[in-house]
Amino acid sequence: MKYIVLLCDGLADRPIKELNNKTIIEYANIPNIHKTAEHGICGYIQTTPDGMAPGSDICNLSIFGYNPKNYYTGRSPLEACSMGIELGENDMAFRCNTVTIINDIMESFTAYHIEEKYVENIINALNQEFKDEGIEFYKGVGYRNLMVIRNAGDMKLSTTPPHDISDKNSIDYAPTGNGAEKLIEIMKRAKDKVFNGSIDTGKATNIWLWGQGVKPALPAFIDEYKVKGSVISAVDLIRGIGVCAGMDIIKVPDITGFTDTNFKGKAEYAVNALKKYDYVFIHVEAPDEAGHLGSISEKVKAIELIDSQMIPVILDGLKKYSEYRLLITPDHATPIELKTHSSEKIPAIIFGSDIKADENKAYSEYIKLPSFDLKDGYKIAELFIKN
Repeated sequence: MKYIVLLCDGLADRPIKELNNKTIIEYANIPNIHKTAEHGICGYIQTTPDGMAPGSDICNLSIFGYNPKNYYTGRSPLEACSMGIELGENDMAFRCNTVTIINDIMESFTAYHIEEKYVENIINALNQEFKDEGIEFYKGVGYRNLMVIRNAGDMKLSTTPPHDISDKNSIDYAPTGNGAEKLIEIMKRAKDKVFNGSIDTGKATNIWLWGQGVKPALPAFIDEYKVKGSVISAVDLIRGIGVCAGMDIIKVPDITGFTDTNFKGKAEYAVNALKKYDYVFIHVEAPDEAGHLGSISEKVKAIELIDSQMIPVILDGLKKYSEYRLLITPDHATPIELKTHSSEKIPAIIFGSDIKADENKAYSEYIKLPSFDLKDGYKIAELFIKN
């Protein structure tokens, strides 16, 4: 049996007035996705456990088949795994966004999708500023960078993702808890010495530290599910989950995490990977980024490109095998009206050689006759792979 997961980050949405109260999925021209729904089964997954936030880290752990309540230790340690950063037992990692804050307002949590040349300047300057203090900065993908505090001690912090506070007063969302003063001081020094200094930082005005955590320990995916797995993603978080789970990372050229990414290339590399692997997890970031921007047009564009450039390639590739399954799902909703994640259950499709179609004829957030409704979202992997 061959398995592909097509994870459309943040795809689920809510009715939008400008679209005659249709959701993005209902409005978009996506005949290939609707066809898989018609010939497969549709249902719901609650990827966010009770009491946890609907972060991409938590929700993707669920889709991979790991109970976040048992295995989640923070977002940034997963990203550190992807970047090959070794964390000691007493070290703490943080996501370090480059952001644009004007008059204390979080204008852009991406520094308007900052260019790589500016990020390199910023990370080099930060490392120079904080050298010999046990504070290290690492360049990631675009605005998504990391900071590590070595021998962090007893830091018990509460931080806020910058994508949750777009157009809000950033001061109201400063870190709190034991160690908060240190983080606030780091951000202040960064602004004063780096962003107000002599280097060119593009539209970025500061860093924002969040998503802290310690070294994770995931059981190997092959031990849990008895299939050899691989991951395709433009972002360190998803690659990091794969690395921590003992999966291989498939590198695809020209993938960006936005609507200018190499959609078709992701699908082609995934299909080719099936020659070596039983399971390929393809992560597509673009719908989530569009949701955070509050851009209806970009989110529609993202799903239509997934439908036209990825689904046909994936289906043609899978059908070369006698036994195959395809899971199409978001990790969470990123509603246009909120510009951030929400924790409602999300709609999914399972299509395959051995899947008998249910009565659903199209894909939507509103499934009339769900064939599955998983309160424990991490059980989707067992349903998809084993059942």
